[in-house]
Amino acid sequence: MSAHPADPPLSSPPVLVCGLGSLGQACLQRLLAFDLPLHGVDLRQPSWRDPELESRLAATLTRGDMRLAHVLRQAGAERASAVLLLSSDSTINFEAALQVRLLNPTAEIVVRSTNRRADLGALLEQRLPGVAVVDPILLCADAISTALRPASMRARVEVDGQIIQVVEGPGEVLRQQKQVRLPGSSSGSPPVWLTARSPLINQGPLAPGQNRRHRVQAWLRSKIQKLRVWLRARTRLQRWGFALLMLLVLVGVQTFSQVGGWKQGVFVTLGLLKGEYVDPVNLLLSDITGIEEVSGWLIVGTLLYSLVGTLLISALVAVILERLLRERLGVERIRLPRRGPAPVLLVEGSALAQRIAQRLRRHQQLVVRVEPGGSDGSQDKGIVQFGQLEEALQALEGRPVAAVGLLSTDLLANLEAAMALQKRWPEAGVAVLAHDFGAAEPLGDLLGGLAVISTVDLVADAVVAAAFGERVEGVLQLQGTHLLIVRYRLQEQNNLCGLNISRLENGYGVTGVSLRRSRYREPILLPPPDLVLAAGDQLVVLATAASLRSIELDRPVPPRYRLQIQFQGALSPERRFQVQQSLARWIGCLPGEVLHLLDGEKHLTPPVDREICDLLVEDLRRQGVECTLIQDGGLGLTSR
Repeated sequence: MSAHPADPPLSSPPVLVCGLGSLGQACLQRLLAFDLPLHGVDLRQPSWRDPELESRLAATLTRGDMRLAHVLRQAGAERASAVLLLSSDSTINFEAALQVRLLNPTAEIVVRSTNRRADLGALLEQRLPGVAVVDPILLCADAISTALRPASMRARVEVDGQIIQVVEGPGEVLRQQKQVRLPGSSSGSPPVWLTARSPLINQGPLAPGQNRRHRVQAWLRSKIQKLRVWLRARTRLQRWGFALLMLLVLVGVQTFSQVGGWKQGVFVTLGLLKGEYVDPVNLLLSDITGIEEVSGWLIVGTLLYSLVGTLLISALVAVILERLLRERLGVERIRLPRRGPAPVLLVEGSALAQRIAQRLRRHQQLVVRVEPGGSDGSQDKGIVQFGQLEEALQALEGRPVAAVGLLSTDLLANLEAAMALQKRWPEAGVAVLAHDFGAAEPLGDLLGGLAVISTVDLVADAVVAAAFGERVEGVLQLQGTHLLIVRYRLQEQNNLCGLNISRLENGYGVTGVSLRRSRYREPILLPPPDLVLAAGDQLVVLATAASLRSIELDRPVPPRYRLQIQFQGALSPERRFQVQQSLARWIGCLPGEVLHLLDGEKHLTPPVDREICDLLVEDLRRQGVECTLIQDGGLGLTSR
């Protein structure tokens, strides 16, 4: 992060940070790079962790209650461009947000909230424009869930009602895919790709050319896919039992329908599998005049089906009784499946651990939680909870574990448990939560590759992004890098308007995920590089804090590629016009500005990004034009 000048411009509206604990000071450290006046409010004298912050805020620090109008006026809230309300008490933050909005109708207001105030936060965001509510638990749950993701589980981004899957490595060649831009990734790290998959939203009206049969076929395919996912999550014994039951139904319907048709076969088969015997057999014998005509195989078959049905009903009754007794008596049996995916172990974390467990359960992942004071062995939809770590370790004895998350507020206790559990399961991924520790990544590397996730660093990045009008919708951790899922709502004065996707991604180091335009109902997933951004668009990107800072400061990396073009032979007016239009389109200028490139001499195009160069080369090649791609420094890369 670049150093902040000693004296920022006084004419600029200040950024006001209320609540100067560890999170407030982390936000101030990030705001130093934006060349803006910084003001602070706290009820008492802060315990400064950085002498530079103390000297910078010495003249602009106001001591008092952030909910009081005169305190906010004294701190400059009336003319502030953004106000960050970061007290650990969300009730105080919400009360202060209302007071700030009365004093300043245009400032961006960022409110630190908790899960208990989620409904109030959503209502405030809807009713009061420019208010962003940041839930630290929600952001940390996203980051830790991806860090604890087993190798067999693909990460994904859910945006605009769509699922974007994250694939590491070369992967399959798909038409709709895009490589994620990760800063400082080593050459040995595998590439990471985004691939568009299935929609989450409901199907709309029938498209042109479709009929009801197409809709039914699509519905059947979706149900079959869900059945496959459900079967993959079951143990091998459960899958064999399901297959055997389906086979019994098919064989029974085929056998018992030979006497009275397929409808009778269905009724008899279902009746026998329900444990009954007399009524289904009487239905079979209704068309037979004498008992001597009954086949012995028919008697044996109906008896076997009835016995199987009795066993099925007995098992069902046992399960129902167990559930009822468990709910009434509050006693649950510890059930860890012997087969299936290796579980993920979460130690402490309370509400944060519960959110992480719910996210992992969406992927049919078994989760074992340790929460002091919880019910020993309590189980709820694939989440098994113990009150002590020793009891969980005893239940996991002899079993592999996919990942371990240490989520208590005590960093040293987390590290001690992490190193002990890493010896027990060397192959398991280990993630440690560090609430106030600033150097999380170096600490993880020092301790042997642990994933140390700092709550303060993670939330501070999201808060600063929200202070400049962006909306952080989640966090994705890939190869040790935290990527914020950020939504931009572009307005006329936004510096991104007029850029194509390629310039945005190459210039600022972000990855475009979704583009929603006001005149279209459906979003454009993984937008192509030649799409131009305009006012009114909503753009969702994956970005680091440094990328967001470069966007806010309007400091893009310039393009580094040119095309060397030489037109040989006479060009017909039609061909000249087509080539002129192609150059103007891909370079991003008026057609008249490229006329000098068509005089038959060698020329270099203005610098453009590699993706645009590749598209321009392909377009010119179709028109019979030879060109060479040149990187800055005069290195020829490819000839066409």
